[in-house]
Amino acid sequence: MPTPQYSLPNFLFNALSSTARLYEKLGLSVVSTARPFSFYRKVFFQSRSEAAILADLEDKTVVDIGCGLTPFTENSMFQACHRQGVDFYGVDPKLEKGFKFGVVDSLWSTFTGASKAPRGNMPGRHKAIGAYADQLPFDDGSVDLVLSSWLLFVWIQDPTILAAIFTEFDRVLKPGGRISFYPSMRWQDMTAKYPFLLDVLKQYQSEQQFWTYVRTSSLPFAYTIHLTKNK
Repeated sequence: MPTPQYSLPNFLFNALSSTARLYEKLGLSVVSTARPFSFYRKVFFQSRSEAAILADLEDKTVVDIGCGLTPFTENSMFQACHRQGVDFYGVDPKLEKGFKFGVVDSLWSTFTGASKAPRGNMPGRHKAIGAYADQLPFDDGSVDLVLSSWLLFVWIQDPTILAAIFTEFDRVLKPGGRISFYPSMRWQDMTAKYPFLLDVLKQYQSEQQFWTYVRTSSLPFAYTIHLTKNK
């Protein structure tokens, strides 16, 4: 049965978005997190095993948008892919000046699942890129998978910026490539709120999964959206 527009998941998602807007009004900086591979497995890969996911990603290029401090934590997907030789990039504008974060960022990273505090000397740092999501340093049609958690429609809500971001995703994605993001309202309600998505992503097929994933540092009710580019 379709989820009503004013369902509990949508109410909670809108409450989260409102919190982000409050941060902006108060001039508070966004805290960087470092969510573990187990979180990515849950919300993006249907809880498949780490080995199976890494095998599927062999010879593919993956970009994690708004990666925060995941490149610098041992149990992240970034580090698991580095160890396996998977071409995995973390993109976040806060990385433009290198590895810099405060005590709050370190504590929040541990709170959101990092097994240890982030470290600046972790391997693969050349793939931790300081860039904005609408100005990605990748060639046209060179990326197989774009992932993003806790960024799109949560911290970034401006329609003009979102349109530029999704246009950039379309530019870098190969035919058959995929965009996956979490958390979200259901896709029908998101496109009603942001109708430009239907135009920018008219060559994409959408899927969605609803999670009742209860954890203190995660939204307990939300959707993951998968958008696959037509071949």
